Amino acid sequence: MVRLTRQALGIAALCGGFMLWNAGLRGQTSTPPAASSKGAVIGTGTFTAFVENMDRSLAFFHDVFGMDVPPLPESGARPYNRANPQLFAMFDIPGARERHQSARVPDTRVNVELMEIQDVDHRTLPLRVQDPGAATLVLVVRDLDTMLARLAPAHVAIVTPGGKPVSVADGARAVLIRDLDNRLIELRQPASATSTGDITDLRLSIAVSDLDRTTRLYRDVLGFTVEPDTDAGIRALTGLATANARRSRVQAPGSTLWIEFVEYKGVDRTPMRARIQDRGAARLQLRVQNIDDMVATMKNAGMTVVSQGAVPVPIPPNFKGALVGDFDNFFVTPFEPAGR
Repeated sequence: MVRLTRQALGIAALCGGFMLWNAGLRGQTSTPPAASSKGAVIGTGTFTAFVENMDRSLAFFHDVFGMDVPPLPESGARPYNRANPQLFAMFDIPGARERHQSARVPDTRVNVELMEIQDVDHRTLPLRVQDPGAATLVLVVRDLDTMLARLAPAHVAIVTPGGKPVSVADGARAVLIRDLDNRLIELRQPASATSTGDITDLRLSIAVSDLDRTTRLYRDVLGFTVEPDTDAGIRALTGLATANARRSRVQAPGSTLWIEFVEYKGVDRTPMRARIQDRGAARLQLRVQNIDDMVATMKNAGMTVVSQGAVPVPIPPNFKGALVGDFDNFFVTPFEPAGR
């Protein structure tokens, strides 16, 4: 077992979760390409949800889903990290104060980072499943009925009409809930269980304004594999009775994480226009090679580079990274070890 010293843990905190990227390598399906002068995505890293109070959100994932979280210190609150101007340059939030920790399911790749940013202008986003840019965390569970029984004492809000699971694609059952930050979480039980754990996998579902444009971006610019997907059960799951939905799913090279894109029509939609510090924003780390070329390619494709100077910046201890918004302002963070 690897033991981290206090000094190493402090470095991990400074780099905004980049040392957690190894979690994305478990079950990796392909070997990353050899380094070249051309930018490329070679895997995914941590998914981060931006919240009002990190301690409170960690407690939710621990108490409701049984995830492992860092213990509370004797003070009763986990400390903020010391100022990190380079991280703040990447996020373009100078003068901020931040802290982040992760909730994890042991022996799986299920890992959700909660990040809290203070001392900068922010707002709380109204989160609706159909609004372009809204990210729904999908937790794949072994037994949905058992999981729902665990949610009842915590008074978790259930979005799915009737408060009961519905049938979705491929014989799966699912229910849509909200966590205490009002973020949407889908609990999905596949037709056949593949693990003995309560939570077995993680996916992302992201609402988009134009499915064809988004899938072209992720396929042609970022190199993701794209597969068509059924929209079976979306109306029953979300309660959007008049919605016409289209869905596809994508996967990055070197990653096992599936991302589902859903385009809703026939219902009111409002683009989120999130900033990274806003409560309800989300990001996904992307492992890349030749980050300078990769970020330039993203910019030329019409993505928005938020980082100061609109270029990758150094991140301690030895990374370069950038914050980039896609067409619907869902954030990705391409990063690469410096001096690769």
